[in-house]
Amino acid sequence: MLERLEIHHYALIEDVTINLCEGFTVITGETGAGKSIILGALSLLLGEKTDVQSIRSGCESATVSASFFLGAAVSPSLSTLLAERDLDLDEGTLVLSRTIKSNGRSTISIQGRVMTRSDLASISEELIDISAQRDHQSLLSPSHQRDVLDAFGSCLLDKIEYQKQFAICGDLQNEIEKLSLAIQNSSRESEFLKFAVDEITKADPKPGEDERISEQVKTIGAFEQIHDALALAGELLHGTENGPSVLGSLHQAAAQLALAARGDVSIDPFRIRMETASIECEDIFESIRDYLAGMSYSEQQLDELQARQALLQRLKKKYGHSIENMLAFKEECQSKLMQSENGEELLNDLEKKLAREKQLLLQKASLLSQNRKKGALRLQKEIEQTLRSLGMPQATFLIEVRPVSPNPSGSDDISFMICANPGLDSRSIREVASGGELSRVMLALKTVLSLHDSVGTLIFDEVDAGIGGSVAVSVAKQLKKLSESHQVIAITHLASIASQADTQLVVSKRVESGMSFTNIVSVENEERVGEIARMLSGDAESQVSLVHAKELLGGH
Repeated sequence: MLERLEIHHYALIEDVTINLCEGFTVITGETGAGKSIILGALSLLLGEKTDVQSIRSGCESATVSASFFLGAAVSPSLSTLLAERDLDLDEGTLVLSRTIKSNGRSTISIQGRVMTRSDLASISEELIDISAQRDHQSLLSPSHQRDVLDAFGSCLLDKIEYQKQFAICGDLQNEIEKLSLAIQNSSRESEFLKFAVDEITKADPKPGEDERISEQVKTIGAFEQIHDALALAGELLHGTENGPSVLGSLHQAAAQLALAARGDVSIDPFRIRMETASIECEDIFESIRDYLAGMSYSEQQLDELQARQALLQRLKKKYGHSIENMLAFKEECQSKLMQSENGEELLNDLEKKLAREKQLLLQKASLLSQNRKKGALRLQKEIEQTLRSLGMPQATFLIEVRPVSPNPSGSDDISFMICANPGLDSRSIREVASGGELSRVMLALKTVLSLHDSVGTLIFDEVDAGIGGSVAVSVAKQLKKLSESHQVIAITHLASIASQADTQLVVSKRVESGMSFTNIVSVENEERVGEIARMLSGDAESQVSLVHAKELLGGH
């Protein structure tokens, strides 16, 4: 149960500590006093998004803390959540806290340890359930109705298994569509692919071949220049019949150095170096002579090289700007052709596999549908019984489960139907339910579902919307009955509901020095009589209202 709620610097609240008890508690007060602020603060502990505008004017942050006393009554699911986060209860108490700062950041702690918003949401939903006007509207949504039925009928595991199988079928279908498109595209371009492969294969380009040919063409183009230069270099080295030669001069120089070395041995190294140079020049001359002997020039050879060069240049421009890219493109084309050839067979295999998986999907859908129908019978029976106690004795409630094509949620269309008056056909609650009827259907649902879950604290906001008189009395009795197994907290404007509570908290607002302050206090005895009287007539001092208030409170 929610034992203590502390709110600091939130909206109109400066500092408020609310001590709560077991049983049935109501929160009342003038319109605009700030009752909804308390729900807003509590929603922060449910993991809702923060709004810096909710920080009290002039303050840097707002903090909401809640203490839940669980004792030994910890549900298996909550116990698992706590164990996964290495959290322990402190003498049976669990404390949740959240601080929002003006810079938009939020700090969350559970048992004094920093946690994430996801952690907070997971744990708090095991502790508290808030029913507000928006929940009444969500009840009109078919998807929400389906979720309610699945939760009640213990269909969640079946639904998870179905959704896994649905995803498998979806993946296979996507794969088939992609492959079919690839086969179509491949078929259209197969002629081009074959032509490209044949053209590149016929040319048989080799990596680096274009660079080698370019060098050869360059060399042939400079044939005469190269030949003349080499010939002149040879003549300079060897000399002509009548002219001097480098080699002759080197030999003569070496002989003179040998002669000089006879008189001074230190000159001998010069001789040796000169003789070495002479030998090297002789070797160079012979290499030039051999190269000249091997040089040949052929117009046909040049034409062939230039033709090959032009072919490679055209193919590079067409298939990838380099021989390496051209060869890679050829492999890609061959792969696509192979895929096209094998695609039909692969497509056939995938379609057979999809057919098998769809059969399995239909089996899982059938199991989910059967369990939903069983759950629907039980849920509609329990809701009808609860509606009778809420002033709708003739109402019939029907949960229609209609088959539809498989979708991510199953193969059923779920619709909550109601007939509030005998002799009329049941119709969707979206079409026929009034505000008061919708409030009672929501209360009936919460009552029935609460008997099958472990949430200890139920909070109702605007459960009295659109009702009054004897219906309000019936709602009050139902809330009172519900409080026998749960802690029930209701925000109400009706005295007939407030008078049934074990505890009454009154929210009030005052203005001091231009600032508004919201406060909340527990009222008893004469103060409570006065508050009930105010709720009856708007006048807490009216004698008629005071007498009526005492009658309503009775033993309270």
